[in-house]
Amino acid sequence: IGYHQQLSVTTDHLISTPNLDSLAASGVKLENYYTQPLCSPSRGALMTGRYPAHTGIGPMVINLQKGYGLPPKEVIIPKRLKEVGYTTHIVGKWHLGFCDARYFPTNRGFDTWFGYASGMQDYWTHFSDDYSPTKGYDFRSGKAGSDAELVLPESKYNGTYGLYAHISEAVRVIKDHGANHANTPMFMYLALQSVHDPLQVPDKYLPEYMDIKNTSRRIYSGMVTAMDEGIGNVTKALKDAGLWDKTVLIFASDNGGPWQASANNYPLRGQKFQNWEGGVRAISFVTGPGAELSSTVVGKSLNNLMHVTDWLPTIMDLAGVDSEAPNKLDGVSQWNAISKGSSSPRTRIIHNMSPVNGTLHGALRDGDWKLILQSNVAGSQAAEKTPIGLPAGWIIGAPLVASCPPAITGAWLFNIANDPTESTNLVSSNPTKYQEMLSLFQQLQADAVPDLNSLHALDPLSLPSNNQYNAWVPWNDKAGTTCTAWDEYVSSDEEGSSDGGAAATASVLALTATVVLTQIAL
Repeated sequence: IGYHQQLSVTTDHLISTPNLDSLAASGVKLENYYTQPLCSPSRGALMTGRYPAHTGIGPMVINLQKGYGLPPKEVIIPKRLKEVGYTTHIVGKWHLGFCDARYFPTNRGFDTWFGYASGMQDYWTHFSDDYSPTKGYDFRSGKAGSDAELVLPESKYNGTYGLYAHISEAVRVIKDHGANHANTPMFMYLALQSVHDPLQVPDKYLPEYMDIKNTSRRIYSGMVTAMDEGIGNVTKALKDAGLWDKTVLIFASDNGGPWQASANNYPLRGQKFQNWEGGVRAISFVTGPGAELSSTVVGKSLNNLMHVTDWLPTIMDLAGVDSEAPNKLDGVSQWNAISKGSSSPRTRIIHNMSPVNGTLHGALRDGDWKLILQSNVAGSQAAEKTPIGLPAGWIIGAPLVASCPPAITGAWLFNIANDPTESTNLVSSNPTKYQEMLSLFQQLQADAVPDLNSLHALDPLSLPSNNQYNAWVPWNDKAGTTCTAWDEYVSSDEEGSSDGGAAATASVLALTATVVLTQIAL
């Protein structure tokens, strides 16, 4: 679900999301929330508080056949919350590596995991190809210290709609926590499969959208409503378990919506995969009694600049984790901004950035200004195309005339405050600001590391046909593997740099809160 506005009161069919609407209305909406344009980079940034340019997880996603994962030196949210006594659970999508079982979330600080390791899968069979030439099963359940046992196809979940399975597990964990661990703080990362493609939904969600003529858009709408129902079931479970009064619920999307999957980011330019606003600006809100939001922000939309890397220091601030982060963070704590409406400490975002290797590719936000550089590297900008039901006059991202040095394939400069739809390229009319932003980009490149995806070839030993389950499983034990095993990982001395514009500040708050972080997939 990308950032979007209603197209027309009379012609735009609003998707029914009563639970999300109610939760957002009782909390605070983050109107200027940014993330990465693809899945793995967003999840890596969320878990580490560091830009993909500093972890190596991005700008591309982790391919199922490539042998790497989130580097061992990266300490993620659940590991840090364990310092103050939290129980930690992940339900749903991981997508941060699995060639070695030690990359699994149950070996990174989560007590339990119920879900899948790949980027996408069939909602009913739980088989995934993730754009690979073959399909394999991918559904797991495990506890900390285990290899997250493979849930075999003949289990009860084969044929169960993925969203239903994930919500059922989330409700089970909540019930157990309320009954047996009510005085222990809990962190749940509910990384729902919905509403990522493939477009699949139970038939019961389609009737209210029969006036939508396009089949894909109709199914997509039903998927959003099904997801909303699931989140309603989770909040009900929290209330029934007596946990809601101490709960902080965070809802966030991991990237802009993809047009090919019938999402709509109107009026923003671009989509998932891209550095345009439609690819990186997303939706998010914070709610729940445990947040103790000031009356000045409840029901309001905050325009403070925020990035997905901010969640780690923000959650640490909320939970009272005051120890120094093991790696330099790019995120900054936004808790005062969210809970009290104070100004945001963030002024800068590295949307994407190539390392210093002769290319200039990526996007940088500094204040109101945004620079996009497009080189000839693979995956730099996905092909533009018109989404279904495109409103007349919507700028869809046709290449703009860019006055820039010949060494750069394309350069765009925008003042996002004045031009949020990125319609007027200011490279030619404001060469001074362009050179200033370009110099800043090149300066920050000094800390950028290569995308680990580019350092790994497809490994045929990863294929499901190599094991008895016809499943995607770790393969680091196979002779000749290219999997970078956990204990073989050679990490650089790079520690990143804090580019949020200010250092995170700590204020010890609720030590007994239930924090539910819901990240939906696109």
